[in-house]
Amino acid sequence: MKLNGQNASWKTMAPVVFMVLVIFVEYIGLFNGINNYFYDLFFRLRGSGELSNKPIIIAIDNKTLEKLGRWPLKRLYYASLLRWLKEADTVAFDIIMTEPSKDDAAVAEAIRQHGKVVLPVLIDDGIAIKYPVISFAPDLTGHVHLEQDIDGVVREVYHTLLHERTPIKSFSSVVYETATGKTVRRVPHEHFQGQKANIVQLDRMNINYCGEPGTFERISLSDILEGIYPPSFFKNRICLIGITATGVGDIMLTPFSQERKNMPGIEVHANILNTLLLGNAIHITPYWARWLLAIFLALSSSLFFIKINELRAAILALGILLCIAVIIYILFSTFNVWLAPSIFFFTVLSTFIIGYAFKFKDAVIKLDLAYMTVIPHLRWYNYIENQKQFDKGIRGLLTPGGIYSKAQLLSDITSQLIFEKELTDRAIFSDIQAVILFGPDRATVLANNLAIALYKENSLDMSSIDAMTKGMAPFILDKPDIDSFLERLYSGDNRITFNVFIPLPEKRYFKVDASLLSIEEKKYTLFIFSDITKIKELEIFKGHVVSLVSHEIKTPMTSIQGFGEILFDSLEGEMKEFAGIIHRESERLIRFLNTFLDISRIEEGRQIIKITSTTIPDIVEEVVLELKAIAGEKNITIGSEIPGETNPVMIDRDLTKQCLVNLVENAIKYSPQGGNVTIRLIEDIEQIQVDIVDHGIGIREKDIDRIFDKFYRAASDGTENIKGSGLGLTFVKEVIEAQGGKVSVESRPGKGSKFSIIFSKKGGFDEKNSDCRR
Repeated sequence: MKLNGQNASWKTMAPVVFMVLVIFVEYIGLFNGINNYFYDLFFRLRGSGELSNKPIIIAIDNKTLEKLGRWPLKRLYYASLLRWLKEADTVAFDIIMTEPSKDDAAVAEAIRQHGKVVLPVLIDDGIAIKYPVISFAPDLTGHVHLEQDIDGVVREVYHTLLHERTPIKSFSSVVYETATGKTVRRVPHEHFQGQKANIVQLDRMNINYCGEPGTFERISLSDILEGIYPPSFFKNRICLIGITATGVGDIMLTPFSQERKNMPGIEVHANILNTLLLGNAIHITPYWARWLLAIFLALSSSLFFIKINELRAAILALGILLCIAVIIYILFSTFNVWLAPSIFFFTVLSTFIIGYAFKFKDAVIKLDLAYMTVIPHLRWYNYIENQKQFDKGIRGLLTPGGIYSKAQLLSDITSQLIFEKELTDRAIFSDIQAVILFGPDRATVLANNLAIALYKENSLDMSSIDAMTKGMAPFILDKPDIDSFLERLYSGDNRITFNVFIPLPEKRYFKVDASLLSIEEKKYTLFIFSDITKIKELEIFKGHVVSLVSHEIKTPMTSIQGFGEILFDSLEGEMKEFAGIIHRESERLIRFLNTFLDISRIEEGRQIIKITSTTIPDIVEEVVLELKAIAGEKNITIGSEIPGETNPVMIDRDLTKQCLVNLVENAIKYSPQGGNVTIRLIEDIEQIQVDIVDHGIGIREKDIDRIFDKFYRAASDGTENIKGSGLGLTFVKEVIEAQGGKVSVESRPGKGSKFSIIFSKKGGFDEKNSDCRR
């Protein structure tokens, strides 16, 4: 009961706390940018506003400057203009005339005769007031200062500036009062005269722009002076004279400047005057009204957000936001009332987040209960003590390490459940496979009955992965030792396979699948032993039979070769040619048998690998010299690219040389007449690589994966008459891998091939300068 009471109290207090924060943020002006964006957007959505028929702009435009001369114009033109505007109700110049000129007397007389001419007052950069020249008798003057917001947009005007205790009316308000005889409502400025600021701005008004630049009627000054418009055209009109020529006058940003359509300063003043004439200034809702509405919105919306589900709450929040935007737009476009929306948007979002947070808290409490239910059923780790490390509920998420602890606990539980499912599917229910599992600490986590029986019968230790691999090493059938397999496994291979034999209780062969299970950055190693005894015995029997047959064939073939050589030396003519064929073919067949027997010995682990410190460039030179004659028969050049100095590497010198001979012979056979073959040696910190590059027939992509198989020969155009057994590349692969190296190939049909032999500088064996039977 106490917990439920606290929960209800928090649900009541949280919206209030957030509302205080939102009101404070709005008060200090952090929402101004967003409010200004919507303010300008609503102007553009509304489009053109109501336009009074009295203001008219007389523009000093590009046309005027072309006809009357460059800026500034002679003031005599202004005197002439005033005579044409004699029937205008009011004339206002947005042209600074603070410096005297020879035409000032004529202008002053024209102003006097008209009687209703308003001139501008300038506030310069030094906060000094610049009045028109005295000869104009400036009784009707007003400041032309336009207030720009921080983003440069003119949204408001101050109709009174208090400069050193002297009030200065705005230019547009003076024009309005002169034309209508009415007065603009102003606040008393006497109690502001004690301000220390050089200028105090009073009587703010938000401008109700009529539309984009060009909304007001605009006439070129030159057209008036040429008599195109009679004086009667301007009867009862308010004429605003200003600069619109490109690059001369002031250009202002307005709410309609989204597409960089800036507005001349004289047109901004026309909008201000239009706002005064129509009395449709934008009224800004005071802070207190916005705050009361926001508080009411927070309290009402929070009740719904807490009670309904998350999806409905999200839809409701979106609906409220849309309604707020529509209502504010209607107030703005219809009633000229601006209700800044940011506080309401943030209020709705805050209450939605609060409601979601409380629901999240309830879900976390249920999750904690689920934890406590699941934890006793977990297998290897005891999480109950870990529960004391963080508080229950949402408060536990806010404490240091709380959310991480909860997430880690959930992650661990999930990982264990997934792991147990994976383990069950792979191994637990198998009665024909031995299974051993090692944990992240490399200790044995699980072993099934068959695995325990095999290791116990052979007196092997399986308490850890290190003990198991050490005991298994003598029984490995594959060429690399088990340490190299595990190194590959931990360096990136998700699964490796090798074969072992177990001597007791009877000799049996197993294929071992070792896989790495990574669960939340914890690595488990799983070994599965599959019985392949029957398959392995059949392979061994087949190998013995083939080797026996090969040996039996090799003996008579040696005799045939010898007799063929004797006959070749003794006979003449056609018979000599036949004897030569017998000798060459028997010699080729013996080479085939020798290669086949070598491969069989390597596969059966009977081949002696003599590892010595060998300098590969020496082998390359011998291979080039040995095959130079064969290459010469096809006019093929054998070249080599060898660095100045290379380090020795631990390999079997004779077998490696034979591999290079096989690869270079292949390159010669499959290269065109007059081609070239290159043996390139590349050495870096970790390995030495020998490339045999030709520019011959090349290998099709579908054959690349099979060319190292026994007896496989890729068939393509141009290879029909090339003889081969399909064992040479098999021999190369078996010999190089028996030394711990790698063989790779790159080829493009018609472009040639590159075979690469790669040896690690670490060497393929632990023993140095010794004979290693593989």
